[in-house]
Amino acid sequence: MYTYIRRLITRGTTRLLLAEATEERKVRVLEDQPNERFALIIALMIVFFVGLVGLEVINMVYLGTWNEATFNGLMLVVGTIVGAVWGRSQ
Repeated sequence: MYTYIRRLITRGTTRLLLAEATEERKVRVLEDQPNERFALIIALMIVFFVGLVGLEVINMVYLGTWNEATFNGLMLVVGTIVGAVWGRSQ
């Protein structure tokens, strides 16, 4: 399961860079793949996101209230994922 998620993350965050043309090729395309550590961090953040969403749903079903602390944690995880992927793409 982890290798599948890691491949998806790696494929989604791989940058294509155009290199200078050589005499053999008119265009060279280089792939800049993220390292293993980056994919692991994003995978863990996705697991945290799913866990916090589940916790919020359970809280709403059983207690009937909105838990602000869980929602704030959820927004923190979303911001971390978006920031990491955005920073990787720049």
